[in-house]
Amino acid sequence: GMKFDEVHTSLLRRCIRTTNLVLMEMGQEYIPVHKHWRLNERHYGDLVGKNKKEVVKIHGKDQVRRWRRSWDEPPPPMVDSHPFHPALDPRYRDVLEKIPKCESLQCTQKRSKVYWEKKIIPSLEEGKTLLIVGHENNLRSLIMNLEGISEDDIINLCLPRAVPLAYRLDEHFKPLDRPDGKLDDATGYLRGEWLGGDEAVKEILDRDRKQVYDTSIEENLEIGTDKEKWRRWMEFTVGETTQPEMRAKSSEIGDFVEKYENKGW
Repeated sequence: GMKFDEVHTSLLRRCIRTTNLVLMEMGQEYIPVHKHWRLNERHYGDLVGKNKKEVVKIHGKDQVRRWRRSWDEPPPPMVDSHPFHPALDPRYRDVLEKIPKCESLQCTQKRSKVYWEKKIIPSLEEGKTLLIVGHENNLRSLIMNLEGISEDDIINLCLPRAVPLAYRLDEHFKPLDRPDGKLDDATGYLRGEWLGGDEAVKEILDRDRKQVYDTSIEENLEIGTDKEKWRRWMEFTVGETTQPEMRAKSSEIGDFVEKYENKGW
């Protein structure tokens, strides 16, 4: 299997847990893990804590799609009295002045690009093989810069959760072509290789689109109807559900998960 020299991830616990599980599965728990707020998911402002589908019902599919996927249209800003304001979280006490009240993808790319240039590139220059464990929109911002995707096209790029995307880079840290010389079939934009296969990614992206935008679907398509199995697995993964966030992670109601850690809006 792949051998990595170090990992880069965010300060959000779901990402840190994913990192831990991946390293345990690969038997590489010993490698350095770098955590930084610049790799956090984009800040969804007043939408934090709200269910995607309910927001679609109120504001419409087109508006929500622009908030989630466009280049420069941020969602409504977060008010200072918001129950999930970063000022209430000790992780951000030293960087509060750098965290805006909301972010567009453009804003997210500005901060992720700083991390890419100051942390990722130097490690690549040392010849290291890196694992980046991130969030969809932060990863979209990195990939947009890496692949040279235009501001007009980026709204069409969606990424699946939990499917590794492998890049081989040239001496200028630009993507080498895939072995078949084509862009991926799943999104049509990428020279990276989906380790789960393009067809599997297509299915996941179609499921995710329905989960958010098809208001006729009420069930959580990610976990299906076997809710008790989901609860048991999440409690095994994150521990007993005594804390609010742990209750959120193991909740049978997918909506509840949205209320914590600005989950992948």
